[in-house]
Amino acid sequence: MPSFTSTIFAITAVLSVASASPLAVRDICGAAPTGTVAQTPLAEPSGITTAALCKAQCTAQSGCESFLFGFVNNVYICKLFSVPSSALPPVTNLVAYDITCPNVPSVVPTESNPTGVKQKRQNIVTGATHASPKNGIPAAGQAPLATPGNIGSLDDCLAACRGNPACISYTFISGVCSLFA
Repeated sequence: MPSFTSTIFAITAVLSVASASPLAVRDICGAAPTGTVAQTPLAEPSGITTAALCKAQCTAQSGCESFLFGFVNNVYICKLFSVPSSALPPVTNLVAYDITCPNVPSVVPTESNPTGVKQKRQNIVTGATHASPKNGIPAAGQAPLATPGNIGSLDDCLAACRGNPACISYTFISGVCSLFA
């Protein structure tokens, strides 16, 4: 008859293997994915200039579990997927994030920083006007003019900015629209 200690040890071992396997491979946050099978994106939204904005699009997309983001051939790439990021195959200059990643950069990628993960600064925009609002904030650390409720997408946030005469720029991060003067 097995001892109490050996029984507890066996149960602990089984539970640790069962609980670690599906979760350990899911947490890819800002790294190259390691999958081997090509996946078809749910959506490829355009005009998304930061990984944080791409995450907001993923959050708003039904069934989205992960996304790829980066800057390739002078084009911002945001691809949304219905599988964990660990299932995505590697793509040059694109990094993967699971929807559960807590810290997703708000950095606009450049040729020297195509994934936006190397720098720690905000998306600062210049030349924004009410007639031509831009996605970002006009100055580092600037507080928003307004954060309207019931905004469900980047396009809705842009429309809210255009509807506010003082607004010259906007952000839509983690489902929150912020307007800036």
